[in-house]
Amino acid sequence: MKTAFLSVSYKHRSQLEAEFTAINTSLRKFDVQPIDFVTTYRFELGQEREMMALSCALIRAANLLIAEVTHKAIGVGVEVGFAAALGIPIIYARHAEAEYSTTIGGVATYNIAYHHPAELMTQLANLLEKLGI
Repeated sequence: MKTAFLSVSYKHRSQLEAEFTAINTSLRKFDVQPIDFVTTYRFELGQEREMMALSCALIRAANLLIAEVTHKAIGVGVEVGFAAALGIPIIYARHAEAEYSTTIGGVATYNIAYHHPAELMTQLANLLEKLGI
């Protein structure tokens, strides 16, 4: 089964529940298993190396990475940079009114700017269909 690593600001993930429901719905329509790292795994202070080792292993095994960057975050940049170095396709998603990240935009394979979760779901589904995922 294909997988998509979902990269998002840990601090802001809970504010994006509707957006992640839209992403997950689109992925499952194409039999792609989402890997929502920040909600699936928990680490304590002092487990940074374990956290990054697991994150890197999951990204390495993924077929694509979806970075939701409505809220910029250093960790998302690290994950996106790692995926880019591995040649993994990167989908950069953000609310249309959010500040554009030139760093993420500079390495992303595809860019989605949306106004509401339903639009995100439609744009992502169209892109996945176009990619033949």
